[in-house]
Amino acid sequence: MKTLEKVNYKGFILPLVIGVILWCITPLRPAGLSAPAWEMFAVFVATIVGCITKPLPIGGTTLIGLIVTVLVGLAPIKDVVDPKTGKVTTGILSAFSNSASWLIAMAFIMAYGISKTGLGNRIAYWMIKKFGKKSIGIGYAITGLELVLGALIPSNSARTGGVVWPVTESISKDYDSHPNDPSRKKIGAYLSFTAFHANILSTALFITGAAPNMVASQMAAQKNYNMTWISWFTAAIVPVLVATVIIPVVIYKIFPPEIKETPNAKKWASDRLAKMGPVTKPEMIMSIVFLLAIILWVLSGIFKIPQLDSTFVAFLAVGLLLLTGVLTMKDALNQTGAWNILIWLSILIFMASKLISFGFIDWFSKTIQTSLHGISWQIVLAVLVILMFYTHYFFASGTAHITALYLPFLSVAVATGAPLGLSAMLLAFTGAINASTTHYANGPASILATTGYIKQSEWWKYNFILGILYLLIFGVIGTLWMKVIGIW
Repeated sequence: MKTLEKVNYKGFILPLVIGVILWCITPLRPAGLSAPAWEMFAVFVATIVGCITKPLPIGGTTLIGLIVTVLVGLAPIKDVVDPKTGKVTTGILSAFSNSASWLIAMAFIMAYGISKTGLGNRIAYWMIKKFGKKSIGIGYAITGLELVLGALIPSNSARTGGVVWPVTESISKDYDSHPNDPSRKKIGAYLSFTAFHANILSTALFITGAAPNMVASQMAAQKNYNMTWISWFTAAIVPVLVATVIIPVVIYKIFPPEIKETPNAKKWASDRLAKMGPVTKPEMIMSIVFLLAIILWVLSGIFKIPQLDSTFVAFLAVGLLLLTGVLTMKDALNQTGAWNILIWLSILIFMASKLISFGFIDWFSKTIQTSLHGISWQIVLAVLVILMFYTHYFFASGTAHITALYLPFLSVAVATGAPLGLSAMLLAFTGAINASTTHYANGPASILATTGYIKQSEWWKYNFILGILYLLIFGVIGTLWMKVIGIW
């Protein structure tokens, strides 16, 4: 007998209460704000709260929010042109033409080839073989692995859960380091925590490193700042490299493994490489296609060639993988994560654009600008970055956090005189590094904090220490580097 799917109906209570209250006080809205602007704000806030309480998966929650947007008359189904003024009111179907959403969806499909061909595991074993003589060397190997995978796999959870954690767990158990046991501190705890922070760095390095990065890029575009693959990478490379050198050492000092020397790691990796055999044809094709995609992404950012639009490059790469037989159409259709993100990312970006078109964001930034009159933009931007980081303690989703705060914070920073490029990139980077907070900060945190190798108190304590370090590296070194390369 077939049964109904479980729905977390209690998760609807808070977003409904907040949404209804905000909607009902529309007549009492602040001066200078239109009724549609306030009503769109009510629907948007309720949707974001729903993304946190999760009555449905995020795709379902945002879809409900989009349906409500149409039902209350804030958006039509199709674009509508006013015959008198020629003004176009965008319909909800236009949401799904968003290029960033399609880029990340195609990147998800491309990334499946990494696991299907075994290329991800081969890269992991090779790095352990080269750098795994000591436990800190394995830590650096895991960090290097994450940075490589960050360019190939657009989901931070997929990188951790699909490649990095299985390798980390296998090494730990080979050294008799087991979860929920005093032996966890032999090496498992150190490697697990290092793997998590390696994921933060790979997320910060690439615009395709995680979905919140793409949300930030689309929000920045609303303020006329264009983030490309190469511009993001160029801005991130120095602070990420500095952190790559420092973070594993700091973790080694504050959370030291009992096992310092790991001479067997090289043999462990060599045995697994031998078991895999020589590089296969699918692996070679997979490598070539990804290298081609990265080269074209770089060229598209440098030369601004319309035919090399980053989204088209992703489509091209998927097409090549299909043509060569590395992937099948069934493989593409089975990537539910790709189609899920296409839905919710498109909807959230559309709803944010409605806040702009109704004038809410402009009103918000002008109001804050007036209240902050006389305060230097440097102080304002620093406070906003700190707020963006520490408010993540209240969010279980990086996407919901960025969607809720990025555009208002960016608008406030620019309104007080802060350079657009610097503000856009610093706030976007903060959306990646603020995962160094809780055990529910993002997908990788949920995976690695529940393995039994790290206690929750340790997770919070050491992440707090490293969070300060991230803020200093990106806030000081990152800011100076972006000045050198002309972002501000």
